Amino acid sequence: MRNALKSAVRALATLALIAVVSAPARAIEPGAKVDNFRLLDHRGKSHELHSLAGMKAVVIMVQGNGCPIVRQALPALAEVRARYRNQGVEFLLLNSNLQDTRELVAREADEFSIDFPILLDGAQHIGEMLRVVRTSEVFVIDPKDWKLKYRGPMDDRLSYERQRPARNHYLTDALDALLAGKPVTTPYAEGVGCLINFPERERQVSHSPMSH
Repeated sequence: MRNALKSAVRALATLALIAVVSAPARAIEPGAKVDNFRLLDHRGKSHELHSLAGMKAVVIMVQGNGCPIVRQALPALAEVRARYRNQGVEFLLLNSNLQDTRELVAREADEFSIDFPILLDGAQHIGEMLRVVRTSEVFVIDPKDWKLKYRGPMDDRLSYERQRPARNHYLTDALDALLAGKPVTTPYAEGVGCLINFPERERQVSHSPMSH
């Protein structure tokens, strides 16, 4: 009986470890709440998510130095910003690359005329919270309840091999729905971008019982 009890305890401990390792981080899926955070941008200015409570929507695109997909996507994002800026939508970039220092990000911004605030997530806490995987992904957050309404690419114009006219405008469709008080019909879409290295995440996976 005692051995059976020990086996059961070990089994429960293993299941608990699996749950901790494989449990989704906060704000993985649309509908989850995004916790408040504060980061400095590449110019040294502080940005706090909840300070944007008066906005109608917050758009965050994942940026990374040297990523050609981001460089191609930013002019289109600037066009979207121009369209929605007077409608209460805030646009930010998030850099969670460990190798991208403030100096390097500022140099990238100057070289490619990036005039968005680039929030520096050197500790990768916000990237982990959002469960970021690759650059160019966009997150649309509703300040009314701080819930994630959309995550994915801006549209389907870019691929790894070519560009084409967009057939689906995911970001603007999501913003139009949010501003109109309607549900977002496509809250998630697959996109392309440069992979971001998260050593702590990879270390957790490598130590997960499911990986052996």
